[in-house]
Amino acid sequence: MMKKNIYSIIFGLTACGIAHSQVGINNNSPQQTLHVSGTSSGVSQNIMRVDGLNSTQNTAHENANSQKRVFANANGDLVILNNAQQNTLLNIQLPATAITGGNEGIVTSLTFTLAYRSLVHFESREGFTINTNINNGVLDNGQARSFGGYYKFTSAPAGVATNTRFGDKIISVSTTSGSNQLDGIFYLEPRKDLVLPAGSYTVSLYGFSGSAALPISVNNINQTNQQMRVSITPISYN
Repeated sequence: MMKKNIYSIIFGLTACGIAHSQVGINNNSPQQTLHVSGTSSGVSQNIMRVDGLNSTQNTAHENANSQKRVFANANGDLVILNNAQQNTLLNIQLPATAITGGNEGIVTSLTFTLAYRSLVHFESREGFTINTNINNGVLDNGQARSFGGYYKFTSAPAGVATNTRFGDKIISVSTTSGSNQLDGIFYLEPRKDLVLPAGSYTVSLYGFSGSAALPISVNNINQTNQQMRVSITPISYN
């Protein structure tokens, strides 16, 4: 009798250990420490209801149209995203900017702050005009010359390089005596996608001339569609 009772106690303790190692809700065979099963009714997707996250009990909600999401933090707690930044588009018209031959110059700059790690798209439309008569014997000698535009961060958080070119769009041209290859406006569109950490940035759009004999100007006819644009899409919220 005593041996039977011992076996019963051992079996009971073992069963308790198994019962407490995995918990199933609406599930008799849990596969994880907590396994919630079941589907919702009347809606198109499965939903797990957590009362502490509902809009009545949690003031982090905005309204029924909120695009905030629930995520697990480092402690495993389910929290509602306090997203102060949605997709953002910044743009600015390019001012008329003269750039001396053989030099680079800032055309315009934009400052922005990322609340979260984000995918940032940089794009511009730059119209370059050559400021030298090609038939003056300086530019019609058949030598190739380049000009174009690119971006640099002039300020950025630690770990992000400044004063480093990116998104280059360069054109190389050459002319011979009597040719008109440099007449008109040359439109270039420097662009680049970068994944950047949270922080404050200033990005500058540059114009560039690769020859002392090639002074240029950007948007000297004041076109409204010559702009720099910065598009921001958050990709991480913690």
